[in-house]
Amino acid sequence: MSLIRSNLSKWRRAIISNSLEKLSLLQQWQWLEVNQIQALQQERLTRLLYHAYDHVPYYRNIIRSSGVINDSREINLKKFSRMPLLDKNTIRSRFEDMKSDDLIKRKWYKNTSGGSTGEPVTFIQDMNYHSWSTATTILNDSWTEYSPSERKVFLWGSVRDLFVGSETFKIRLVRWINNELWLNAFQMTVDKMREYVQNINSFKPVQILAYVESIYELSCFIEQEGLRIYSPRAIMTSAGTLFPHMRETIEKVFRAPVFNRYGSREVGNIACECDRHNGLHIASPVNFVEVLRPDGKQADAGETGEIVVTSLTNLAMPLIRYRIGDIGTWAKDTCNCGRGWPILQKVSGRVTDVFLTCGGGVVSPEYFIHLIGVVLNTGWIRKYQVVQEDYEHIRIKIVLHEKVTNPLKVYEKTIESIKQKIVLVMGEGCKVELIFVDDIPSSASGKYRYTISKIKRRH
Repeated sequence: MSLIRSNLSKWRRAIISNSLEKLSLLQQWQWLEVNQIQALQQERLTRLLYHAYDHVPYYRNIIRSSGVINDSREINLKKFSRMPLLDKNTIRSRFEDMKSDDLIKRKWYKNTSGGSTGEPVTFIQDMNYHSWSTATTILNDSWTEYSPSERKVFLWGSVRDLFVGSETFKIRLVRWINNELWLNAFQMTVDKMREYVQNINSFKPVQILAYVESIYELSCFIEQEGLRIYSPRAIMTSAGTLFPHMRETIEKVFRAPVFNRYGSREVGNIACECDRHNGLHIASPVNFVEVLRPDGKQADAGETGEIVVTSLTNLAMPLIRYRIGDIGTWAKDTCNCGRGWPILQKVSGRVTDVFLTCGGGVVSPEYFIHLIGVVLNTGWIRKYQVVQEDYEHIRIKIVLHEKVTNPLKVYEKTIESIKQKIVLVMGEGCKVELIFVDDIPSSASGKYRYTISKIKRRH
């Protein structure tokens, strides 16, 4: 039966997306020298820019006025950074102008972003993009020693996607062929989590792919309840920021290494950890990534900035210098695995998760994560969210563990210490409000946000 499933899985990938051909190239390209990778990426970026110049009305004037391609069709990639950044509002307002005029020759489809900030956007992708995206996923999975058709659990699901239990026969068949078990990350009740533990123990997956927050919450539940859980070969986390304390808990409970992957629906998988865990390797033949300072200049290694992505594979609707909405940091060192792809040391969260002070200062979300993360180890906070309502108003939402009573009295000193340390970075005039709630829902995309700033930013 496993051989039949394996052959069907290979046949499906080959017929639908030609991903195996792309996978073979990626397997070779990951070991190229740095200068070879840069040359390959420039070649693919050049091809994309010529296509956008010739076939996409929105980009024609932008590319010419930026000096990237002149009237003699000569290209100058040194001027690429002059091109304006692309955001969701522009995609909405210029949707028709952003479509390639040769769509009739392409196999294409519409897709929608997850909407983690509450503002999903619709865009077009083609099957060439889909094949490269699938190939990148398979390659990343191979770094965890997982092969297609081996048993895999998905702790996944969002409002945009079909909920587990209401899938069509086609979806159920595809999941059977791929040897997948799907668990709904939107149903993380106590009873459901007990059921998920039983399902994982029965299914015995080789890999678990999960939302960061969901697998962390499940790990905390398993640890608190003293339950036995099957240990997979690896756990792949995505769709959120993996903080050190989360990785530590997940690895301890599941007795398996955690691999972190970063991507989005708009541009696919962007970067992933290898088995050395020295940062996230960017799939540079697939996506061109920039990390920018607030003034728009390129950030140096070790410096945190806004992540901007150019998809090199989607010609149906090119996304060039797209503001994906996240902040990240370039690694200072290369990985000793031998792969030459550039490395993101970390992805710190959403741009809208960063807090701003009255004096124009910026406070990273990691400050609050580490501050309250220490309290999590004491066992009385199950879930939390820090919201910047205004420059001088911070609201902390807390979900208590069920057995905790009268926290304001028992943990009075700890709560006061948290407030003082927040005032220390936000300013003396800052009011810190703490409220207890029954639950804190994830966003529509399924991603959980530990920090949210409601202050409107200027681009």
